[in-house]
Amino acid sequence: MGIKQRHNNWFMHIFNYPVVVKDLLMSFVHEDFVKDLEFASLKKLNPDFFPASGKSRHADVIYEITSHGQTSYIYIFIEFQSTVDWFMPLRMARYMLEFYDELRRSGKQKFLNPSFAILLYNGEPIWNAPENLSDLFLDSSIPKEFLPEFRYYKIAINEIPKRDLLRLRNAVSAVFFIENSNPSEINKNYDELVYILREVIKKTCGVEIIQQIMNRIFEIYRLPQNSKTITSIEDIMEAKNMLETKTKIWEKEILEKGIKKGIEKTAINMIKIGETDSKIALCTGLSIEQIVELRNRIQKENR
Repeated sequence: MGIKQRHNNWFMHIFNYPVVVKDLLMSFVHEDFVKDLEFASLKKLNPDFFPASGKSRHADVIYEITSHGQTSYIYIFIEFQSTVDWFMPLRMARYMLEFYDELRRSGKQKFLNPSFAILLYNGEPIWNAPENLSDLFLDSSIPKEFLPEFRYYKIAINEIPKRDLLRLRNAVSAVFFIENSNPSEINKNYDELVYILREVIKKTCGVEIIQQIMNRIFEIYRLPQNSKTITSIEDIMEAKNMLETKTKIWEKEILEKGIKKGIEKTAINMIKIGETDSKIALCTGLSIEQIVELRNRIQKENR
């Protein structure tokens, strides 16, 4: 299983808990309708019941919820692409229409229940794709009311300030903080992270959620999954020494990579100005074989 798929599966698993979806909506969806949602009615649906056709796909997470006695759907699509998909409004509109078509086939109602589509983006590039389907259309004499309309709600983890995540103190903010931080940042803010998890553990399924979050930290640090069972906040504190040790190893690896990159750059510059292999070896500590390899690489790039 690839890294992207593991990330995706972990996210899908953490959103199996209704309390986590509640935190997501209340803390990261800044729309008035959220305050009217009856969170006690949250019910997760199996996306496999809504198969997509062709190369399309269904939502990663679908929840049913009521508001003022009416059923609605929370449709969460998790995106881990390394590049931004400009046509995301078109993709998600297609997913939503297929979802509605399956609802039509499975029921006898004349009208469809409304859905709220969320794009949860966890890539590195800044998300700059349109959020409205109408923004993909060229200007035309055709009136806009005759063009299809659709908009998704974007939550881009890399756009949320880390200090804001630490201040929110809920399960989703802890998840987003971990996903948006390198191991050194996690280690530096570990005490604050524990404070957040202390609040999470008081909630329904709190221990299960914390175990999932700690497993994610262990994965980031390349520690064995489930290497420690978390049953209390003290267990999380005990894991700190192990994480501190791993952080030092990670920082050492980063430093060594930086030094290696700097040495290689120096050698390349010396090759370009015509220095001999022996002088380059003396100045950089590289072997003659490594320098010859660099020379060959430069020649290939210049062809």
